Amino acid sequence: MRGWYDGHMPEVLLEERHGPIVVLTLNDPARANPLSAEMMAGLIASLEATAVDSAVRAVILTGAGRHFSAGADLAALERIATGGGEGANLADVEMLSRLFEVLLGHSKLTVAAVHGAAVAGGCGLATACDLVVAERGARFAYTEVRIGFLAAVVSTFLTRRVPGHVARRMLLDPEMLDGERAVEIGLADELAPEGEAVQTAVALARSVCAKASPSALAATKALLNETVGLGWRDALESAAEANIHQRMDPECAKGVRTFLGTKNTPNWLDDRDD
Repeated sequence: MRGWYDGHMPEVLLEERHGPIVVLTLNDPARANPLSAEMMAGLIASLEATAVDSAVRAVILTGAGRHFSAGADLAALERIATGGGEGANLADVEMLSRLFEVLLGHSKLTVAAVHGAAVAGGCGLATACDLVVAERGARFAYTEVRIGFLAAVVSTFLTRRVPGHVARRMLLDPEMLDGERAVEIGLADELAPEGEAVQTAVALARSVCAKASPSALAATKALLNETVGLGWRDALESAAEANIHQRMDPECAKGVRTFLGTKNTPNWLDDRDD
């Protein structure tokens, strides 16, 4: 396991490899892993690096200690609010937006492994992942309105995971939802036994990546990002272009050839180290 800062500063983000799967651990447990400037910078750097690393098939996000993430660094927000001007606020919001942009647009499978609290921006971090594994004792909530704030950035993609009326209730009524309830409403995808969120997430990522070709998975994610919110004619046009492009990908040829020859699909992790 290595830290993003390579020993020059406290390691606020740890990286561990499980073959083709990278586990990124938010590592500021004494403060419940807030999204500080250092944490966000580390996440952005690691996410950008894994997106272009051909050896990586999936990225798992989790938190050290008792919680996934308590969200924004409130101490830093107070300093900006009381002593910073518009420029300081703009810089902080731009970094947060960049973090979610990189995570939502990541070319590899992303999985959140949630234990303890995932609140406010921490809940947003989980929401922005492709899949969410939650322990039964996990607690999800958008609590921004409790302190006179709003979940502005997160609100732009929350409805990609849950229906609009569910998102509205979550944003206006900051109720804590446990792991089972999160799965029921679609905020999470799979329950894990207590203490086993990461192991469950790794197993889920391996299962998905064995079934999905890397290029097809990346293309599907890009298409979903592009077509959400488009009118149906524009969405069909984008889908047709993506279809044509993927048909010419070598992995598509391999998949079709394998199926015709064996009546089975490839295991897309076969040629990779464990």
